[in-house]
Amino acid sequence: MKLFSWFTPVRAKARVLGLAWLCIVAGPSLAQPSAPSPTFTSIAFHDVVDARNELDDSALTADRLVSFFDWLRGNGWTAVSLDDIARARRGEKALPAKAVLLTFDDGYRSLYTRVYPLALAYGYPVVAALVTEWMDRPAGAMVRYGDESVPRERFITWEQAREMQRSGLVEFALHSQSLHDEVVGNPQGNTMPSAVTRTYAPGVGYQGEAEFAAGLRADLAGGRTTLRRELGKAPRALVWPYGRYGAIGIRTARDLGFEFALSLDNGPASVSEPFNVARYLPTYNTPLPELARSLRPDPNEWRVDRLVCLNPAALWTGDEDASNERLGRAIERVRKLGVSGLVIDAVRRDAQGRINGAWFPTRELPLAGDWLSRVSWQMHTRAGVKVYARLPHRAALAALGDEARVQRLYEDLGAMVPLDGWLFEEAVAPLQPMRFDDPPPLYAHRAGLPTRWSAWVVRARRDSMREALGRADSPDALGWRAFAALDAARPALELLWLATSSTAAAAHPLADITLVPTAFGTPAAGDRLARADPTLAPWFTGAEPPDASLLARSASDFQRRGGVSLGWCPDDPVADQPKAAVAAPAVSGSLFPKRR
Repeated sequence: MKLFSWFTPVRAKARVLGLAWLCIVAGPSLAQPSAPSPTFTSIAFHDVVDARNELDDSALTADRLVSFFDWLRGNGWTAVSLDDIARARRGEKALPAKAVLLTFDDGYRSLYTRVYPLALAYGYPVVAALVTEWMDRPAGAMVRYGDESVPRERFITWEQAREMQRSGLVEFALHSQSLHDEVVGNPQGNTMPSAVTRTYAPGVGYQGEAEFAAGLRADLAGGRTTLRRELGKAPRALVWPYGRYGAIGIRTARDLGFEFALSLDNGPASVSEPFNVARYLPTYNTPLPELARSLRPDPNEWRVDRLVCLNPAALWTGDEDASNERLGRAIERVRKLGVSGLVIDAVRRDAQGRINGAWFPTRELPLAGDWLSRVSWQMHTRAGVKVYARLPHRAALAALGDEARVQRLYEDLGAMVPLDGWLFEEAVAPLQPMRFDDPPPLYAHRAGLPTRWSAWVVRARRDSMREALGRADSPDALGWRAFAALDAARPALELLWLATSSTAAAAHPLADITLVPTAFGTPAAGDRLARADPTLAPWFTGAEPPDASLLARSASDFQRRGGVSLGWCPDDPVADQPKAAVAAPAVSGSLFPKRR
């Protein structure tokens, strides 16, 4: 797979009292599962080359792969197969405590010449994902690969695939028939992963949901048929191109008979979630120590968030050339500041703060400008940041007057704009405790997962409480249903929680990051927030963008007290306020500490 810069470091009811709440706040003694863990780590390798001058962004040298295999064996790790995971899911045999699923995408020739011999030597099972359109090209032909054409001989042949399959160590998965490609996704011509993007055509507009779903089904069904024809059996695993997938894709995969779906989400995978197998993606010939760390991913070890708000109206002039010039300057400024994420307004407001338009195509509001997808995608690919949508649910209800229309608004946002998360604001419920009737066991506890914070556990906890959170009599039900609509369209979204001034400085148990409003110039919320907790961050606010020196002093004070993550709003990218050159040394996530 040819990588793109948007892969940057990448998703029931419960009573949060008694044992359930204790599992959330207790120390490490409750974090240890009593039986072999039903979680495992999965790694998404690609090409394997002999020399460093042959490397691209996703390749690994053969000596490094050998070193990693040796490390696995010497440190008690077991390479498992999809059969092992299926048996564990059925309760027939638990996975080993240290289980890793080794996968290789794209069907490079090195799969046969380098990986296969190593699999035989070590006895390690692997899952290999094939793009059937590439495989069906005749010898001597060219294959369209990302933004370039490469010889068909760069990939394995069907005969080589059959030989590897006969060994019993290599299982082939579908990497799509022809979706390992990008399509135009907005009027500005940005190209985005085809498995999750509604195609835009000048004079025609956006592809409809039914047409998109039909095309996705035809591709996956066609690829599945080809693998059955060539290898004698249909694949049970689907590996999403570029790791991108949505609710329509998951439904289609289930309908077609797939048993597993593999992505590039962060965190460990669980035997109980076969359609959300997260995988770690090594890049740039990842050193052995980092490969080893990836087997025990703990986001707390490296998460450093620098969040800044962005109003698209500041960049939109109505003239495409002028707007793009402003966007370009904003991107360079974001890079200079060392920002890790942007909180971008999805809607336009009038002077009184009322919503009167949207920055994305929707059935519910006038179009202020079809601009949000371009800003989001350019910030992903050129600045390497995450994008969080800001669309307050109560303000949306005031503008639309009907909860069903609000739901459709969020559905349209999820369908049309590439996002990494959403800012939950205007909440009325306290952060904690949270009560729900008839609680089943806490999802993370049931799955044997660590109960301290991790992105995977937070997502699992939200999923387990989804029904109760969205109930009509539940506090903030509309907001939770809004997030559910976005998360369905863009699975594994992160949730930012904007605390109210009356809440205690505590991380919300269902949020990836909790933002606590803090006035510019205060001593960084004192010791309330400076606990070296990367999920609890001051959100410096004021009537105007902060003075750069004041922001730098506030950030430095916060970090001296042990704080890690922070953000600020407002920000003026056009006027460069606060001045990036002055603020960056203190606020850059690239400098404190080293950004991974």
